[in-house]
Amino acid sequence: SVVRGNTVFVPSHGITALRPVPGGESAPELLWQQSSLAPSTASPFVYDSHLFTVNRAGVVACADLKTGKRLWQLRLKGPFTSSPVAAGGHLFFFNEKGLGQVVKPGAKSGTIAGEGDLGETILATPAIANGAVYVRSDGHLWKIAK
Repeated sequence: SVVRGNTVFVPSHGITALRPVPGGESAPELLWQQSSLAPSTASPFVYDSHLFTVNRAGVVACADLKTGKRLWQLRLKGPFTSSPVAAGGHLFFFNEKGLGQVVKPGAKSGTIAGEGDLGETILATPAIANGAVYVRSDGHLWKIAK
C-alpha cells in the first residue's frame, strides 16, 4: 500500500482507494476501485500527484489520484518483481534480468528516457539517496549517479 495525504491506495481488486475514518471506529470510506491498475508484485507508488503501477509483464499505468482513471500506459521490458522508485522528474524500473529503464512521465504519456543493463538478477527495490540510485542485484550493490 501507499499513502498520500488522507488516502490509502491498496493493491486489492487492482487498486482500491480508501479514506480512513477518524477514530477508526468504522470501516474506511471507499473512494474508488480500479481493476485495470493491478500492480502484481511491485508496489504501487505516488509521484507528482499521480498513482503509478507496473504489472509483471511490464505495463506501467499512470492514474489520476482522485478518480483512479487511467491517464496513460507504457510497455517496458519485464518481468518485474522490484518496485519502481522516482526522483528528479523520472521513474526508475529494474526488471528481473537487470535491465534498468528510466521513464519521463508526462500528463498525457510517458516516454522511455534511457536504459542500462546491469546483467544481473534484480529482485530488490532500489533506494534513492544523495543524488544516486542504489540497486542490489544477486551479485553486487550498484550506485548509479552523475
